[in-house]
This record gives sequence, structure tokens and C-alpha cells, in this order.
Amino acid sequence: MMTIRKDFLVGVLVVLFSLFLVVYFIPQFVDSPRAVRSIVLSPVFWPTIIAWMMFFIGVLVLLFGFFSKDAATDEPDDRETVGSYVRILIFGAFLGGYYLLLPIIGMVWSSSLAFIVFSIFISGTAYRKTAIICGFLLPLALYVFFYHIAGVNIPQSELLRLP
Repeated sequence: MMTIRKDFLVGVLVVLFSLFLVVYFIPQFVDSPRAVRSIVLSPVFWPTIIAWMMFFIGVLVLLFGFFSKDAATDEPDDRETVGSYVRILIFGAFLGGYYLLLPIIGMVWSSSLAFIVFSIFISGTAYRKTAIICGFLLPLALYVFFYHIAGVNIPQSELLRLP
């Protein structure tokens, strides 16, 4: 009897969900104006790109799950289970802090700080300089694109306003 691996099931679910997004959900519920000056600014473009990327990643997970050798599945001990719950609680506190910082220092600066803290928390001190550089440049570049090019207002605080 063939056992179904978790990777295979995850791949099937991701493929089905992405097809649901592309075929039904995005065309039905995402409104797009007829005349958009650039296809990249269309409200349908990026959700469709993300859904197709999910589809291809789901196919890859499906193939790896189907063709990989069955490994012995060890049941996690209680210490691993408790550690995973602690990590989930820490991540929830992290998201709560991010949410509370949004109105105080604005979306750009709180996203910058969140990226730096989360990157250093995940990678330790190995990539600290890269995390700090990307933590400042990525939110600022996204701000410049969305505010100055796409014309989308980004929430800012009165304390730290960007031009």
C-alpha cells in the first residue's frame, strides 16, 4: 500500500488553491478599470502573477513529494512541540508590536525596523549588516515606487514624514 506523504498533499493543496485563485477568485472579485496606463499598475496583474508562482511552486513540491524516498517519520518529542509553541507566541508578540508601531512611526519606518529585527532574529548575527542595509533600502524603495510612481498613499506618522 502506498503511503501519501505530507509534501505530496501540500503540493496538491497549493496547486488546487492557486488554480482556484486564477480561474475563479481573481476574475470574479478583483475589479480592474478598463484603461490602465501600465499593466504593472493593474489591480489584477500582481495577484495573478503571485497565483501562477504559487502554482509552479506547488507543482515542484508535488513532484518532490512524489519522487522523494520515504523517510522514517519520527514523532516529535515534547520539547520540540513546546519550542514550536513558544516560537509562535514570540512571532505573535512581534506582529503585535509591529501593529502598535504603525500609527506611531508610520508604515515605512515600522516595516524597516520589523525587517531588521526579524532578519537578525532568524539569522542571528551572521548577516547583521545585510539585514540592516536591506531593512532600510527595501521599505524606502517600495515607498518611492508606490508613492511617487504608482500614486498610492502610504500611511505615515506626523513624527517621521518622508518627502
